Amino acid sequence: MQQIENSSMQSGLDSDMIAPETESMPMSDQINILDDAAEAEVRASVAVTVTVELDTSEDDNEQPEVDAQDDVPDEMTDSERSARNNIETRAMAMDEKVVDPETRRVKIAVSSEAPVERSFGTEILDHSAGSIDLSFLKSGRAPLLLDHDPTKQIGVVESVELDSLARRLRATVRFGKNGLAKEVFDDVTDDIRGNISVGYQITKLSKAGEKTYRATSWMPMEVSVVSIPADTSVGIGRAATDDLTNLKTEPHVKEAKMADIDLDAVKAEAARTAVKDTAEMYRLASKHNKRELAEKSVAEGRSLAEFRGMLLEEIGNKPLDVTDVGLTKQEVRKFSLINAIRAMANPTDRAAQQAAAFEFEASAAAQRAMGNEARGLMIPSDVLRSWAQRDLNTSDDSSVIAQDFRGGDFIDVLRNTSSVMAAGATMLSGLKGNVAIPRKSAASAAGWISTEGGAAAESEPTFGQVTMTPKTLGAFTDITRLMMMQSSPDIEALIRNDLTTAIALAIDLGALQGSGSSGQPTGVKLTSGVNKPTSFAAANPTFAEVVALETAVAEDNALLGNLAYILPASMYGALKTTVKSDYGSAFVAEGGMINGYRAIVSNQVTAGDLFFGNFADLLIGMYGGLDITVDPYTSSNTGNVRIVALQTVDVAVRHAVSFAYNNDGV
Repeated sequence: MQQIENSSMQSGLDSDMIAPETESMPMSDQINILDDAAEAEVRASVAVTVTVELDTSEDDNEQPEVDAQDDVPDEMTDSERSARNNIETRAMAMDEKVVDPETRRVKIAVSSEAPVERSFGTEILDHSAGSIDLSFLKSGRAPLLLDHDPTKQIGVVESVELDSLARRLRATVRFGKNGLAKEVFDDVTDDIRGNISVGYQITKLSKAGEKTYRATSWMPMEVSVVSIPADTSVGIGRAATDDLTNLKTEPHVKEAKMADIDLDAVKAEAARTAVKDTAEMYRLASKHNKRELAEKSVAEGRSLAEFRGMLLEEIGNKPLDVTDVGLTKQEVRKFSLINAIRAMANPTDRAAQQAAAFEFEASAAAQRAMGNEARGLMIPSDVLRSWAQRDLNTSDDSSVIAQDFRGGDFIDVLRNTSSVMAAGATMLSGLKGNVAIPRKSAASAAGWISTEGGAAAESEPTFGQVTMTPKTLGAFTDITRLMMMQSSPDIEALIRNDLTTAIALAIDLGALQGSGSSGQPTGVKLTSGVNKPTSFAAANPTFAEVVALETAVAEDNALLGNLAYILPASMYGALKTTVKSDYGSAFVAEGGMINGYRAIVSNQVTAGDLFFGNFADLLIGMYGGLDITVDPYTSSNTGNVRIVALQTVDVAVRHAVSFAYNNDGV
C-alpha cells in the first residue's frame, strides 16, 4: 500500500532574535538585521518529509488486484495510466449536515460506495476498514478547502469515522475565521452551499466486473466544499470526473502529483513570507510607537492580519497606515483631476499628456507608497485629504487649490453621504491586506460558592475575531466632452462630488444588505446572528413592532453606543402619520426621531425593511487610495466621457446581536 506522510513544523520568529543593541538603530536597519535572522530561523524550522512505501503483495485467493501505478487494465490509455498517480476527487450533497454555529463545526458524510464513472470504467471506493488509510485524515492537519484549491484553506478536518454499516465515511470539520472561511460557512449555514468533495489517492484497484473496478487501497487527502455534485446518493455528495479537462462546469478543480511538489521552493517561500510579514509588523509598529506590541506578536507567532487587528484596537480611529507621497501644499494645489481626466480621455493628444505630467507622476508615487497597481490614476492621500474644499487661489496663480488640509476630508465627505456612516459606523482607514480584529464573544461569569471553604468555579472570557479582506467597488459619473474641456474649479468640484456620492451609496448598500458573494461584503441584513423578531403584519410597522427591534437588541445587552434607525423614505413618511396608540396624538416618527433614537432616511434600504442597532459595531474598512479610470468609448456617439472610480473597501459586523432588522416577510 502506498502511504504518504507529510510532516511540517510551524515557522515562527523568536523575539530573542532581535538583539537589544539594535534597539537604538533606525527601524530600517533593525528590519534588515531581523530579515537575515528571521530567514535563517525559518529555514531551520520548516521541514517537510515525504515517505512513500509500496506494498505490492496480494492474496492468490482474492480477485486479481491492479496496482494503480503500474499494472493498469489493458483498456487504459497511457494518459489514463498516468492519471492513477493523481489526486482524484468526488463529491456528495450536504443533506445530512449538522451545524454548530458557536464552534463553527459541521458534521458531514464525506464519501460512499456509490459508483462513479471514470474514463477507464466504473470506479467504486471500498468502505471497509482494511481498504481506507485514514492516518492523514485523523491527524488533525487534513485541510478543508474550497473547490480543491490548496491556496484556499477554509478550515480543518478535526475527526473522521468509518460507518461500516452504512458504508460511508463521516467527518467533523471546523471552519476558520478568515474572511473567505466566514463567507463559505455562512453559505453552508444558510443552505446556499451544500456539496462536499473528497480528494483521495488510489494505490490498488480490484476488478469487480466488466469495466468495473473497486479501490481496495485508497487514502483521503483533503475535504472540499464544492459547487456541483455528480453523486447525491448520500448525505454529502461526491462530484468530480477523472478527466477534469472535459468538465467545463468545474475548471477550478485541480489534480496534483506529490512528485511534482518542489519542497525546496515551498520552504523558501515560507521563509520569505515570514520575514516579509515580520518586517511589516515592525514597520507599522514604528509608525504608531507600538514596538512592544510587535515584539509580543512575533513571540506569540501571530499572523500579520492578527497584528493589524490588534494594532487597530490600540490606536483607535487613527489611520492604520498613512501613505502620503510627500506633496507640498503648493503641489497639492497644483494637482488637477480634470487635467488627468482630459489626458486619459485623449491619449494621443500630446498637449493633454504634457499638461497632466505632474498628476501622472504623483499617481506613480502613490502606487509605490500604497503597494498597489492602479488601473488608471491613483489619487495620492495628500490630495484626498483636501477633497471637499476647492476654490480659486488668488495669491499666486489661478489653479485649483485646497482651502484647508483637514485630515481625512475624503472620508468626511463619504460620511455625510452614506446613511450607515451618518449613523455612526466605525471607519477604519489606511488598511492594507487582511485584518483580523479581536473581539470578546463571551465574558467571564461569577458564581455563588455553596459551602464554606468551597472553591469558585473557573470562568474565562471567550475571544474571537472579525476578519476584513479587501473588496473592490466601482462607481462612475458621465460628463460631456465640452464640460471636460473646461478648467473651472466648479467643474472639478462637481466631478469630485459625483464620484464621492456614488462611492458612498455603494458602500451604504453593501453595508446594509451586501450578499457576501460575487465580490460583495456581507451586510447587516445577511449577517448570521442578527436579531429578526416576528415579521411586520403590514408593509409599514406599528409602534409596537418598531419597539420590538429595540427590545431584541436590549435583551442581548447591546443597547448602547451609536443607536439609530435606518429606513426608506416611504416608511418614514408613513410613520410620520402613524399614531403611537389609539388614545394619543403622538406619531411614531417626529422631528427625525423614532422613540428617542435618530431616524436616518435612505432610499438605499429596500422598501419595507427597517434597521436598528448600535452602528459603532459596523466596521467600514478603507484600503489604499482612489483609483480613477476614464472610458471615452461607451458613450462616444454622444461625446460623453465616463469617469470610473474604484475604491477597495470591506464591511464587517463586530457583534451581530447589536443589530436588528425586520420587514413584512414578503
